[in-house]
Amino acid sequence: MNFVNFKIAGQGIDLEEVSKALNITPKHICKKGNVNYDKITKQPFTYTEDCWTYSIEIKSIEETEEKILEFVGLFYKNKEYIQQLSNMHDVTLWITIYQDSYQYNLRFTNNVISKVSEMGIDIGITCMQL
Repeated sequence: MNFVNFKIAGQGIDLEEVSKALNITPKHICKKGNVNYDKITKQPFTYTEDCWTYSIEIKSIEETEEKILEFVGLFYKNKEYIQQLSNMHDVTLWITIYQDSYQYNLRFTNNVISKVSEMGIDIGITCMQL
């Protein structure tokens, strides 16, 4: 399974305002200073910044490209607000791929690239071999 996340991180983010402006309920929010536990090591860590995250799970390789385009479109309809956020905070489209083979092809269409560019956000990709 793969995941696509939209993450807004920084200092002094009004997390409720972000949810309201985007009309999206986040999957995860945290405030600077909150304590959480690492899922693997179970060790505590303290958040050093505010964070708002929305994510979806992609269940098959075949639907990856389609789901990424659909996901980007969800935020693109609020591109002016996203642009404002990206000028003040770290805004990233984060893609996590759990490979079960040595090759995994990830393709970004011009449509996805232009929308991400217009919003002024970064793209991060994590590839993990299982």
